[in-house]
Amino acid sequence: MQAKKFILKLVIFTVLNIAIMLNLLYFFSGRNRDIHFKNWETESNLLVEGENEHYDVAILGTSRGRVFSRDSNHLTMENILGKKIMNLSKGGGGGLMPAKIHLSHFYDRSNSTDHIVYFVDPWIFFCPINNENNTFFLRDEPFEISILCDLVINRFPSQRIISYLQMIAVNDWEGIGRYAAPGLDKLTLKAIDPVKLEEAREHYLSLYEYEKFDHYSKFVSDINAIAKKHNSRITYVVLPILMKDFPGAKEVDAKLKEISRHDGVGYYNLISEMQDRHFFYDHMHFNNYGVTHFTKTYLEPILGK
Repeated sequence: MQAKKFILKLVIFTVLNIAIMLNLLYFFSGRNRDIHFKNWETESNLLVEGENEHYDVAILGTSRGRVFSRDSNHLTMENILGKKIMNLSKGGGGGLMPAKIHLSHFYDRSNSTDHIVYFVDPWIFFCPINNENNTFFLRDEPFEISILCDLVINRFPSQRIISYLQMIAVNDWEGIGRYAAPGLDKLTLKAIDPVKLEEAREHYLSLYEYEKFDHYSKFVSDINAIAKKHNSRITYVVLPILMKDFPGAKEVDAKLKEISRHDGVGYYNLISEMQDRHFFYDHMHFNNYGVTHFTKTYLEPILGK
């Protein structure tokens, strides 16, 4: 009898504590929704997207997609395309799992888009550091309980969950979400350096876990299902890279071709296009000239189809 009473009290105590914790999380969730920035003013997504907003195009990607909005690039892109754009790309190596989190929250806030363009990089299919082990994709995002739930459901490590909970204490959103290198996209790569490219190849290979390729590829289908549920078209675009035979590029190309046939989504492999250094400010990222050229030459026709 005493044991049963103890267990009952323990259960009641646990339930009460969970209830208190959940109420506290709901209290803190969304308390920064009245703060609004433009896509070119911050690296944050949640402080830009708002609620009940419609966009012609939403972009997903890593820093190579984010550069399309940094500095004046976002306005340049919108002016060329004549479309309202939300850029959900994340610097710091955001991968497929972070992209799913951000896209899900975009829709959770009753936002909508006609067309999603996912600027794909090969390494996001192989690197945990771009997916569940990514430490950057929520560093400049305010606390939302729906995102916390997504982190748990998608089995992100406890360290990622704890670090996101710490965002509850952040107040200086203008400072923490600001792009740290304004004007960088005005520079031009002085020369294509084979030594640096080989160093980059070795760096990525050291991070690759080829056995996780199928696991991460499943998130493409998850993202497609989310887009379809909300009546959005989606197109995958492999951006140009100044490196021949980039590790994993062939596997990714084959997988995206297969998925595009199965899921009925768009796919363009542009990895070998724009091999002129004048389009880049380093060996990986477009400069302002590259963003403008890519938007006019490739993105505009893709969106027009």
